[in-house]
Amino acid sequence: MSEKQKNDKSFEQKKQQKRRDNSVPTASYREIRAKSESERKKKKARVVQKAQADKRRTPQNPHQQHKTADELHKDYSQHSPQQAKPKQSIDNHPKQKPNPNQNAAKNEHSSASDESRKNPKPENQADIKHNPEKNDSQQKPKKKRKMKRSSKPFSAKKRRRKILAMYTSMVMIIAMIAAVLCLTVFFKIDSITVEGKTRYSSDEIIDASGIAIGTNLLLCNTEPSKEIITKEFPYIESVSIKKNPFNSVTIYVEEAKPTSAIETNGKFYILSAKGKIIEILDNNKYNVPLIKGAELKKTELSATIEYKLANMNNIINDVTQALNENEIKKVSTINVTNPSNVKLSYDKRLTIILGIPENLNYKVKTAKLIIDEKLEKDSKGTVDVSMCAEGGKYSYYDPSGAPEN
Repeated sequence: MSEKQKNDKSFEQKKQQKRRDNSVPTASYREIRAKSESERKKKKARVVQKAQADKRRTPQNPHQQHKTADELHKDYSQHSPQQAKPKQSIDNHPKQKPNPNQNAAKNEHSSASDESRKNPKPENQADIKHNPEKNDSQQKPKKKRKMKRSSKPFSAKKRRRKILAMYTSMVMIIAMIAAVLCLTVFFKIDSITVEGKTRYSSDEIIDASGIAIGTNLLLCNTEPSKEIITKEFPYIESVSIKKNPFNSVTIYVEEAKPTSAIETNGKFYILSAKGKIIEILDNNKYNVPLIKGAELKKTELSATIEYKLANMNNIINDVTQALNENEIKKVSTINVTNPSNVKLSYDKRLTIILGIPENLNYKVKTAKLIIDEKLEKDSKGTVDVSMCAEGGKYSYYDPSGAPEN
């Protein structure tokens, strides 16, 4: 290698080293592209504004065709005196080190800008013709519409309430439909039967009850039917009506039995165990105990007997019940003329003194025991059990006493 070549090589190395020392930091591709794009938009906007201002000042030729913004920018750039000055590029910095990536970015940016100039976006020519100021307003970015925020989703508590309300309304609707069907279509009575021994026929009792076939079983009220049957038929002591699940009704009746009689105004009123007037006769043909010393308030058939003395009904009922339970059937009269000293006439030969109407069942039982076990069959007199009580022996027999008539 000659000395000249060595000097040239060292000179070239020093020159490169000097360039490296004086070089400025290179800008990135994005910064260069953004800067060039912003300068291009500003320049285009100035051209368009100036063209529109010139157009407003000068009268418009109707035969002249309107030009697009890119064409106006091109024409203005050709005739503008400012374009004569060459633009100094960032890439032509005298002390900047060449960068292959930067050159590639520049080439790509220049090709993209050339393509955009060759293929400008089509604009509405009618809008430019009739409204020249619209083009300027189109350059402004459109404001974004504020989207309404959707309502917040229901919380778990509100969701549960909503579901509960929905199910409740459904259940209520179903219940209403079921109630209507039950009252109109289902549960219609198709059979009525009568059970119990009685002297009246089943048809008579069913007709008197007022319950008819085809009546709704749920709407059928049985209480008035009971009262009607017991009032219309004197020999029916009690009535019960049962609604069966298979659309049928059963009427249970209990026949009344004569237990006592009371004579008033020459008539004998036959009474049941519950004090109901079951028959009115001219004589005591049933040979039931005749009540003496009591006066009646009501004398209607099938009526519940009422005495003028307030407590008389209870006294007579208790006495007749004690006689029925101990099966004493030969009592001919019950004398209640003095309510605190009740007397019985037994077989028209003995007088049984019960005294105060208390512990009547025990007193009647004791009197029966004395008559059956300690007296002769033809004995006459008085059996006093008025002082008899449970656990005490204060009853006695007086043969000299005259029997009650």
